Amino acid sequence: MKESRTDTGERLAGRPCFAAMAATYFLGVFNDNFFKQAALLLAVTAGLSGLQGTATMLFSLPFILFSAHGGWLADRYPKRRVIIWVKILELIAMIIGAYGIMTLDWTWILSMVTLMGLQSTFFGPALNGTIPELYPTWYVTKANAFLKLVTTSAILLGMATAGIALDQRWLATEIPFGRLLVGTVVLFVAFSGVISSFWIKGVASTHKQIPFPWSGPLVSFKDSINLRHDPPLLLAVIGDSFFYFFSLLAVMVINTMGISELQMSATATSLLSVALMSGVCIGALTAARITTPDRWTQVLAPASFGMGLCLVVAGAVAGADCSFQWQLLLTSLAGAGICGGIFLIPLTTCIQVRPGGHEKGKVISASNFCSFSGMLVAGQVFTFFDRLCIPSSNMLFLGGFGMGVAVLFHAGVRRLNRNDVCMEGD
Repeated sequence: MKESRTDTGERLAGRPCFAAMAATYFLGVFNDNFFKQAALLLAVTAGLSGLQGTATMLFSLPFILFSAHGGWLADRYPKRRVIIWVKILELIAMIIGAYGIMTLDWTWILSMVTLMGLQSTFFGPALNGTIPELYPTWYVTKANAFLKLVTTSAILLGMATAGIALDQRWLATEIPFGRLLVGTVVLFVAFSGVISSFWIKGVASTHKQIPFPWSGPLVSFKDSINLRHDPPLLLAVIGDSFFYFFSLLAVMVINTMGISELQMSATATSLLSVALMSGVCIGALTAARITTPDRWTQVLAPASFGMGLCLVVAGAVAGADCSFQWQLLLTSLAGAGICGGIFLIPLTTCIQVRPGGHEKGKVISASNFCSFSGMLVAGQVFTFFDRLCIPSSNMLFLGGFGMGVAVLFHAGVRRLNRNDVCMEGD
């Protein structure tokens, strides 16, 4: 697509603000994943793998209860102001979390996880709603791909360095040095995120009369149901919810599979999740080249099938006593990540671009409500199956589930395309 002078100017003018936004997002995502991976590894090492499911449910609950309020804030007030206050909330959460990690007090750790869920509930609509304000519609897919690359890099770095940090023994301290290092890092990064948020460009809100969603989750549920009037948007939200349900289960199974079943170190186990997210980076860039905001549904079924197939391979490799087991696991998980990135990016773009300007925050919050409802269920599903089966078997089941869901996406896309043809005929 050929860009106009106006579009080019709009894109160039948005670069400094986008850099600040990407940096703020990077620091927050790094901190979230660094802390969460460290806590999960400590839990699994202590024989408390079930806490992974509990932590997931506590992190997801604020999204379900307060998604409507997060969307209201993003639509009602300047998004820059919302982002700054939310980053301050993140700093408070990290103070609580650092204390919990250093003392290995799970009450404080889980309290921090809940508070970070609340912080993310308000942060997501404000930040994601800013992207269409900075860029012309045709460029949003590319901006999303770049932002996904930045944030996925943060996830990779957070997951990889969490295990490495816990394994460090630089000094002989009363509290294990690795835990002290984790606490110090999260505090420094949270403070840096507050500073970077002040560089984000402010855009005045033009929707001052939006009523406050007193009904909370009922409003989010109603907004989610109303998506049925826009089938492509509904498909995007369903796909987004499936992705986060599926990927979260995969990460939790990887942690228990690495430490409990395969007896790997915290570092080696973290690198398995890093392989998964590295693939997402590659898939995100691929999606930016092969999809557009108007043409994206064709990738859903193949990408879902690919995710499932690669996880089946990972489960089979983990359950077999074979040479180069760790390398084969890295390869299969990276393949699952590539398919995941191709699957996710067009969904994110559709959710951002398709709603009207005054409804972007509301739709994004409804999408968050659905996605984190799926994550809440994922925590319960993991806790249930973790008691019944070994992790490699759970990975096989998860992969088969992904391949089965691909059939449903294929049917949904065919129906959507058939309806479009009928409307054109009318």
